[in-house]
Amino acid sequence: MGEVIMNIFKKNNKTLILILALLLLISTSITVYSLAQPSTVTNKVDENISQMETNYEYQATISPNVLYPEGGTIEVSDTMFKKITTAIPFDLNSTIHSGKEVLAKGTYEVLLLVKAGDLWEKTFLLEEKQSFEHKSTNIAIIDKPYLIDMSKINSFITKVEEETGVRSDQYSIEVSPNIQGTITYAGKEVPFKMEEKLIFQSSYDKIVLASEKSATSVTPFTTSETYTNSFQMLGLDLPISTVQLVSSLLSFLLLITIIALGYKNIAKLRVKRVTTQIDKINKKYGSRIITVSKKINMVNKSIFTLYSFKSVLKLSEDKELPIFFYRDSLEEIGTYFVVDGDYLYTYETVKVDVIRNPNKDVIGDAFAES
Repeated sequence: MGEVIMNIFKKNNKTLILILALLLLISTSITVYSLAQPSTVTNKVDENISQMETNYEYQATISPNVLYPEGGTIEVSDTMFKKITTAIPFDLNSTIHSGKEVLAKGTYEVLLLVKAGDLWEKTFLLEEKQSFEHKSTNIAIIDKPYLIDMSKINSFITKVEEETGVRSDQYSIEVSPNIQGTITYAGKEVPFKMEEKLIFQSSYDKIVLASEKSATSVTPFTTSETYTNSFQMLGLDLPISTVQLVSSLLSFLLLITIIALGYKNIAKLRVKRVTTQIDKINKKYGSRIITVSKKINMVNKSIFTLYSFKSVLKLSEDKELPIFFYRDSLEEIGTYFVVDGDYLYTYETVKVDVIRNPNKDVIGDAFAES
């Protein structure tokens, strides 16, 4: 079976070249793709994830009024009536939840910021700075009740307006849990992220919630894994560096083989051109050419070598002598000669693949027949 395939390829080099060209295209594509890929790949893996959740739950303390004759602390929606609200008590809970045990260490303080737009701002302390250090999967950093005394805030705003003569249409009241410190896991230390604030907007008659009542920040602890990049082919995972080397070498060998086969085909075409030229001469002047099976005996004859078939043709016409032809099928050389007594006039076609010039093939006028 193998010999049959090889015989087909020998008879039809074009088919072989096309197959090799297709293989070259595939291998070159693989080479280009593999060279564009990194030899190694780095993946980040989450070893542990910590979440800090901050929640606010607030109510309103109101003075006795028509709606609420007894006054007191009541549940409210996002809007409160400013004239009857004397305080806003709230619970602040800031907790770390982690899949694996972490160490939380640092300080915190709870601040109250009153702002009059871009005009001024004032910070009040709801809780002084406290230190903490806890190690667990669930850590409560802050879990306490606080109070926004609206009576004091309103009195402060009124005094500022009287002294400055400047009044803002709207004021903001912000509760800020200032937590400073780090979360540590497996030797990796990550600082706390800024916590969300509880914000109210205070106008002439209303106090409105202007922020979310809960927020979550995520702190991932990751490690990097670096491994050799691979290329999947025919169900195999091959290292990308191996694919780069093998595909590049294969592409080079295929290219060299195609060039060699192409050169061989060109050489065959040149030899065929010589053969075709002999056939062309014989076809055109066959009536004047006598084909012999072997060369004439050249002993005791004066030999004159001619350099074109034109010369043979002219000599034959002038002397009215026949033209003899001998063909060396092995060497693909044709010999044309005229015998005139003891004189032998001969012309041989030139075999292109054995007569060669460094710059170009020497064909000369060996094929000039007219």
